[in-house]
Amino acid sequence: MALQEIRNNSVEKNPLKIHFEWLARVVAIWMCAGTCFAQYRILPGNADSDGCNPTTAARICLGATGEEHCYAPPNDKYGSTDKEQYIFGLEPKAQAVGRFKGQELTLFAATFSGCGSGTLTRFSLLTVQGGDFVNLLPKVGLTNQSEFKIWNLPQYSVLPILVTADFIWDFDAGETHFAHHRYEISAYAFDPKTGRYQLKTSYQTRRKYAGLDDLDTIDVLDVERPTIRAKLVLGPR
Repeated sequence: MALQEIRNNSVEKNPLKIHFEWLARVVAIWMCAGTCFAQYRILPGNADSDGCNPTTAARICLGATGEEHCYAPPNDKYGSTDKEQYIFGLEPKAQAVGRFKGQELTLFAATFSGCGSGTLTRFSLLTVQGGDFVNLLPKVGLTNQSEFKIWNLPQYSVLPILVTADFIWDFDAGETHFAHHRYEISAYAFDPKTGRYQLKTSYQTRRKYAGLDDLDTIDVLDVERPTIRAKLVLGPR
């Protein structure tokens, strides 16, 4: 949502007019607060007539107006034709998680839905370089039966670490979609050599955790935290 432009007129203003102009500024700032995070705005993608299948990707754009400096998560192709794609256009969200070289480090997420029981959310960890957004993460996608956290662990990384847990669907064991599952745990940390985030460890849990049949939100990472921290020293597995 663009900020309303407020012009400074050269004519003499009475106190009542000044009051309303001040109020307009406050309202404009408040309106921006819902969609603007620091120096950027979030623009959701378009969806089809059902409202659940995105047709264009969501974007995060620099500045209060304009769309020249925007970042959109790339589509993922699946199936046998180019028309079958994961388009991450729904429920875009942004979260400030730290700073990198004087710029804000922002976790941006947007979701694909095929109008079924499952969704896929693409995550990007963005900073600004040369006046445009740059994604520091490799490809990271999570289903709606997952969990993610940002951990500050200075003994492992100078920047925040992204940790994720996503369910593993064991069809052979007769698991239903939202039943108890084992989870794939991944941790992404900044690599000073490449200037990007890399996968530092990945493993499957030994135990099964409750799914969305029993819980409103997945709760895996706090229980697995000691194991994750131990494996961070070892690197990808």
